[in-house]
Amino acid sequence: MTDSEALLDIPVIVGDLVTLRPHTVADADGVLERAVDPLAQRFTTVPLAYTRDMAVDYVTVFTAPSAAQISWAIEVQGRYAGTIDLRVMPVDAGAGSLGFATHPDFRGRGVMSEAVRLVVAHAFDSLGWQTVSWEAHAGNWGSAKAVWRAGFPVPTFVPDLLVERGRLVDGWISTVHAPAPAGPVTSWEQVQAALSR
Repeated sequence: MTDSEALLDIPVIVGDLVTLRPHTVADADGVLERAVDPLAQRFTTVPLAYTRDMAVDYVTVFTAPSAAQISWAIEVQGRYAGTIDLRVMPVDAGAGSLGFATHPDFRGRGVMSEAVRLVVAHAFDSLGWQTVSWEAHAGNWGSAKAVWRAGFPVPTFVPDLLVERGRLVDGWISTVHAPAPAGPVTSWEQVQAALSR
């Protein structure tokens, strides 16, 4: 294994609301609940016939340390509240993409907004990245709000941006550059206006 293929650590990161930590088998039931939620199935590529065995495989294999991604479980008051990850882009400057999914019990509580801020700060401050990008299905306002609160600029609408279950779907994309922003760079009303055209 070369230096560039070294496994990425999954550090524990503690915020005001959330603790980011490695996944454990105990998260499998929460992952299953998240994966079968109608909004998750609408806005992600999670398999539609998701099973607990898939959830166990997810928390023990897919989210294990690798050279390609860092995947954290989001914990709130001892409960699994979602997953957030950074996926490495093979570029010299240090860059990657951000992905996340919130357990339905924790939506609308600022949980993912804080997790995004913590992970972006880790990408810039600890990993030395210069760029973090985010993509989502067009219409995924919850995802857009989480990255907006973390300082991402107004997303761009891109037709046929994403592949979902064998078809192309429209998407939104935004990119933030180091250093980590302190908070929103524009109003939420401006984001809504730009993406509602």
